[in-house]
Parts: sequence; C-alpha cells; structure tokens
Amino acid sequence: MSHEDYIYINAGPGYEKVIQHDGVRTTVCENRYELLASPTAEVPEQQAVQALREWIRGRNAKVVQLSGCVSG
Repeated sequence: MSHEDYIYINAGPGYEKVIQHDGVRTTVCENRYELLASPTAEVPEQQAVQALREWIRGRNAKVVQLSGCVSG
C-alpha cells in the first residue's frame, strides 16, 4: 500500500468502513455504499462487486430484523 492507501473502520452506531487503494475509495455504512474513483484509476471489479453484495445482504438482514418479517 502507498501512503495514500488506507483502511478506516468505525464499528460504532451506523458502522462505517472506508477503504482507499490505488485511487479508488469505497465507503460502506449502514445505509450507504459508495465507490469513488480518480479519472485514471482502474476499479477492481471483483472486490467492488463482492463488497456491494455484502452490503446488500447486511442491509436486507437489518430491514428484515427491524420489520420482523421473513422474506422468501
């Protein structure tokens, strides 16, 4: 990792995880998934899609938990 690369995790309420690597920044919170890339950065597709899937699963599980419903 270069000096511009970092991982920040705050496990408090709302949970936030920020990963910056090679000009691509991914931010994951309870209600937000965001991917930003510099104009010349290549986005690591597999990692980005996997992180998005994890966020969707976690978000849906939270919605089900809050509503008391079970989806089919």
